[in-house]
Amino acid sequence: MNHKAAKSWSITWIAQHVASFILLAGAVLAAAIALTALIIAVEEIVALITMQHLINTYTNIYGNAWATVFWHFIVVFSLVAFWSALDTFVPEPKTEA
Repeated sequence: MNHKAAKSWSITWIAQHVASFILLAGAVLAAAIALTALIIAVEEIVALITMQHLINTYTNIYGNAWATVFWHFIVVFSLVAFWSALDTFVPEPKTEA
């Protein structure tokens, strides 16, 4: 993240970094929701193929289905957030050719 138009620690520089963080958080949230839905859909399809019925995701026999969905989301969100933060905030090494 190298904004050349703003001086370090100026209002513009801080605003650019806050805006970058908000956009990054929104993109990570959208990606985590989409990937969590994809994982659950694949699990449902596998259950449909192997057991000939869908998994009741909201009230399973153990009563922890929402916790399972939550942990799927947290794991996916953490991985996507880490990867996105590295890509956004760590500068690429300059190669001299």
